Amino acid sequence: MKKLNQKGFALALMVPLLPVILAFGLMSYMALGFMQLDQKFKYACRTGGLAGQEKAGKQIEALLKLNPQAQKLIDRLRQAELEQRAGSPKAAAKILVITGLQSILRIRQEQIILQGNLALQSAQQNMAQKLRQVRTEMSDYDSLYSSQTVIFSRLAPRLAVSPDSSDIAPTFRTLPDIENRQALVQNWQYHLRTPRHLRGFLNGDFSFKKSCSVTITEKGNSWLPKIQRDRFL
Repeated sequence: MKKLNQKGFALALMVPLLPVILAFGLMSYMALGFMQLDQKFKYACRTGGLAGQEKAGKQIEALLKLNPQAQKLIDRLRQAELEQRAGSPKAAAKILVITGLQSILRIRQEQIILQGNLALQSAQQNMAQKLRQVRTEMSDYDSLYSSQTVIFSRLAPRLAVSPDSSDIAPTFRTLPDIENRQALVQNWQYHLRTPRHLRGFLNGDFSFKKSCSVTITEKGNSWLPKIQRDRFL
């Protein structure tokens, strides 16, 4: 009889705690679901960004590899111009040939830069598309919370390179702050609310700002993708 009384007393103590226990369990379950959803968003976003920066990095490498050829033509042109000022009858023809070669090289440089910019633009669009695809999967979590996700539009960065001079076909360098200038960034915001049938246990209304950022970094003679610390801009 004493043991039954003790069990009854223990049950009586637990009854008031049941809402707290249920609320804690529900909160843990919701947190797990949110973490899974958040990882899906980040994975989808970063995957698109990494592929784009890898392509852009190849274009930077290709552009910089043309620098020795560009510098050689610049030096030849300077020498031909000195000869022309000295009165050499052949200097004008030399200058015409050299500037022609520079024009051809300039076309190659511009094509490389264009391909790099297109790779970044395509990657930015791909990242946003992947985020929208994940957003459609949020209905899987309707039993946990009602949700709304806003994906903010962002312009694609451009290849962070700059000419060293105003020559027809100049040498190029990467900008000092390339990791910031060329970063592919996506921002989104969750708004989560406990569904009506669960508000008796836990009533919550939450907003979260999230982002992913993928840039490029130099390693030796290569330019490789790099995941940056997330930032909401």
